[in-house]
Amino acid sequence: MSLTAEQLACIPLFAGLSEEPLAQLTSIFEPLTIPEGTVLFEVGDPATHFYLLTGGEVTIYEGEQVRCQLWPPATIGELGCLAGLTRVTRAVVSRSSELWRVPRESILGFFDQHNDIALPFYQQLVSLIADKMRRDQIRLEDMRRNIIRTQKAMKQMRDFVLESEDTVISERLHNQLEEIIRHNRRVNYRVEPPDGHPASLRLDHGPSAPIVEISRTHLSYQSPGDPQPVEGSRQSAVLNLGGPEIPVSGTVLRVIGGRVDLELDLLLDEYGAMLDGYLTRLQLLDIML
Repeated sequence: MSLTAEQLACIPLFAGLSEEPLAQLTSIFEPLTIPEGTVLFEVGDPATHFYLLTGGEVTIYEGEQVRCQLWPPATIGELGCLAGLTRVTRAVVSRSSELWRVPRESILGFFDQHNDIALPFYQQLVSLIADKMRRDQIRLEDMRRNIIRTQKAMKQMRDFVLESEDTVISERLHNQLEEIIRHNRRVNYRVEPPDGHPASLRLDHGPSAPIVEISRTHLSYQSPGDPQPVEGSRQSAVLNLGGPEIPVSGTVLRVIGGRVDLELDLLLDEYGAMLDGYLTRLQLLDIML
């Protein structure tokens, strides 16, 4: 079994490369023959390799659901590998397969030594990522429209319940609709601060804690150590938004594995505007302008 430049040329990731650099690239891949049922990687595994599928079939799972099935020629896990991420899906060989595998350090080292090949490769990689983001944005926009329609329908049902005669289910139905409407408001959507826009929480006692997720009404941070806060307790701190700082307070909703989820009290308008500005900058990272 040998990997050919023609096989690599069929992969969109390598479409911008000519025959000679493709032939050079084949030398860094190692062949694998993997039996049916073998797990290539699990959720949470470090993405240390990426694979080329040249024979057989591989199934990708999200939880217990099949996300997609891959047939040759196909790359598997290339973006996670090149970016040094952890796996967010599970890959299982669903039919005995022939694959080629390359470690992350090998392909990055190859491009360090072959800048003339690296440039068109990374240009093609950026193009593929941009196209993926465009398709994701279309799907997200469809979901957003569905949420808006659902939100409007629930408000109409809530108003109808308020205007109707009371029954044994009126109060319970109204409260449930009100809770769902409140939960679906845009301000409740959480974002994860990226490396370029970090946020942290300086607690009254102890060192600063990195923010894991944040919204206009909630935030989650990684506790710097013991003692851990108690669920239902009150906390006050200074929220650092990569420069601007605002005082915040709130109630601890839960503590899981060192992660603390905090429901924020209402902010003063000045501080709320600063948090809104920070959240907008983060949200713009997910939009292709």
